[in-house]
Amino acid sequence: MLQVGFYLNNYTRTVDVTSALGKLYYGGNEANLAAALRLVRSHVFTTHNGARVGDRQVAKLAVVFTENRSSNLTATLAEATATRKAGIGIVTVGIGTAVDPYELSAVASYPNYHTMFQADRLSNLSTVSDPIKRIICRGINSLCQHLV
Repeated sequence: MLQVGFYLNNYTRTVDVTSALGKLYYGGNEANLAAALRLVRSHVFTTHNGARVGDRQVAKLAVVFTENRSSNLTATLAEATATRKAGIGIVTVGIGTAVDPYELSAVASYPNYHTMFQADRLSNLSTVSDPIKRIICRGINSLCQHLV
């Protein structure tokens, strides 16, 4: 079952967000990426939960980490399109050898060669962390011409 670890309006200090991120846990083996993207679009990036939807200066960005292929590619691609059309940028990070590079690139925002990353194992995630940090800090709009 998918659940949100915390919403954008739960914390105002970086140290609190960092602490909350450290408390998140991995919930299972099935990669239901379609449901995760739907949850992000319909519950996380909403005004009620702290997203500044009308402020174009604030990037709306989801960073997706996965170590498996999604359970339903068609649904995942449809949800990724809907998420991007809602103005939410998507960065994908595949970990390990069970991920589908096509799926990662199709879900990621354009241009996917800047928003899709892969690490061969979790212990090597640091090899892709710097470019991901730059995207987060600059905002997806500074990197991408289009979100779709």
